[in-house]
Amino acid sequence: MLVGVLVIVAGGCTIGRYYTGAPLHGEPSVLVDGQSTRSDVLQIFGPPTVITHQTDGDAFVYSYQQENTSELRLQDPITGVNWFTYNRDLNQRDRLVVIFDFTGVVRGHAVEHHVEELPAL
Repeated sequence: MLVGVLVIVAGGCTIGRYYTGAPLHGEPSVLVDGQSTRSDVLQIFGPPTVITHQTDGDAFVYSYQQENTSELRLQDPITGVNWFTYNRDLNQRDRLVVIFDFTGVVRGHAVEHHVEELPAL
């Protein structure tokens, strides 16, 4: 009987891991507004993910995102009707924005830190 039930139930499992950008290489707290320079930022954090040019200076954006997804689906193989679907999606992101004046001195910076070790799927 159990074999018959297993034959008529089709299932699928999908696991995905998507990582974009690079983790921050340094500690943003070492930046001093009005003193740190573009060279300091590049030496500590490396090349930014995005550079934007503004009317009163440039901005470097560093971003790193992790996304882990999993899906389990049970469906009837004949009719294609889904009986059960379970989805799990975990997202985390780090972002650092550094704003420079025209001379290349840091005017301000902001950090959003949320990346930690993601649990196993």
